[in-house]
Amino acid sequence: MLIDDDCLMVPYQIGDVFISHSQEGKQEMLEEAKENLKEEIDALESIVESIQRALADLRVQLYLYVKFGSKINLEADKVKYFISHF
Repeated sequence: MLIDDDCLMVPYQIGDVFISHSQEGKQEMLEEAKENLKEEIDALESIVESIQRALADLRVQLYLYVKFGSKINLEADKVKYFISHF
């Protein structure tokens, strides 16, 4: 008796549930899941980059405030803008 690899049912875990799919169907689901995760990772990396830029700007502003005290205006509106967008 020969077993056709395309008809072989393979369990696929989604959350706490296992679903049986054909090997071909499972490959398609895995490719779609990988694409979705890649898009999510790219979006999160973009957010991280913008937060790091804001943090660098805030560090510069803190350094200037420590160095010059109240003699310098650091545009508080920009600081509030960065904080509110994260």
